[in-house]
Amino acid sequence: MIVLKDAEVRQILENLTLDDIKEYQNTLSRGLIEYYQDNSIIPSRIVTTTKYATHLFMGSSGSQVGMKALTGSHSGFRGLTTILDKHDGSPIGILNAATLTAFRTALSTILALVKVFVPGDQKSFIGGNLIVYGSGPQAEWHLRLALTLYPGFFDKVVIINRTTKNADALVTILKAKFSGVLFEIVSMDDEIHITEAYKNTSVIFSCVPTSSPVVLKRNIDQDRRSRIFIGAIGSYKPEMIEIDGETLINQCISKGGKIIVDSINDCLREAGEFQQNNISKDSLIEFGSLLIHPTPKKALDQLNYMKSQRVIICKLVGLCVMDIFVGSKVLTEAKRKGLGTTIDNF
Repeated sequence: MIVLKDAEVRQILENLTLDDIKEYQNTLSRGLIEYYQDNSIIPSRIVTTTKYATHLFMGSSGSQVGMKALTGSHSGFRGLTTILDKHDGSPIGILNAATLTAFRTALSTILALVKVFVPGDQKSFIGGNLIVYGSGPQAEWHLRLALTLYPGFFDKVVIINRTTKNADALVTILKAKFSGVLFEIVSMDDEIHITEAYKNTSVIFSCVPTSSPVVLKRNIDQDRRSRIFIGAIGSYKPEMIEIDGETLINQCISKGGKIIVDSINDCLREAGEFQQNNISKDSLIEFGSLLIHPTPKKALDQLNYMKSQRVIICKLVGLCVMDIFVGSKVLTEAKRKGLGTTIDNF
């Protein structure tokens, strides 16, 4: 069995090439397809809240088996992912969940993004500004993957955050790898500069657990770009909401599109975007259906919408199958690179 510290997980992931990212996307796709074909491989997650934190316990029993325990507190999200032998349950590896969680979530959003804007395609209409709400690990990995897949395509990366201190720290980290990228930090309450940034934005990532929506239709209406991708991953409770109902309904659903989700059942149960706006399962489409072959009719309609319409929205709450499939690949890379602590006869 191999145990990987967070620094070792990060060492494996932070210098991925374009081809490496594609390999991880292929791995993730297999997990999402398995879940789409059989939702029962993921039992309902257990969520408990104490006066200190919220604890989440999740499992996955597809072709790759494992469990994840994650705690969200004022210190952020911490926990572990355990990979098990699918035949007898023997532990194969334990990974610190911090970077792995942020990476697999960003990888999922980016997997939707590349369906809209094909990397390397000069006619894909991606460009202008890239906006991200938040400055934590989720924001970092969304930006890392996007800037790697679309080098030189964005005029500017706009980081919108409550505090500039944390945003400054994120820029310092990213500048070490993306020295040629122009970064701008905007306060969450600076409506003038936010509105200005939206006027030329093709990609918006929301990575904040907020109870008030930050992606607003009035800003989308100001955007001059012909194609806009919105990926939201920060809200995970019914009282949380990142995208306002007008954007969801008027900019996407009413125009024939559906909101891309990782799990229809989990999103309807956990995402404030859908509960607070009375959005039903008929307006959602599971990610795995867009990846499987042959492609179902409903998914073909959505793929056509994504190629022709202006606003495409992806909302994720996270699935354990993502952690297990991506974590298994990270373990394989760790073995190849000689990283981690090996425990024999565990």
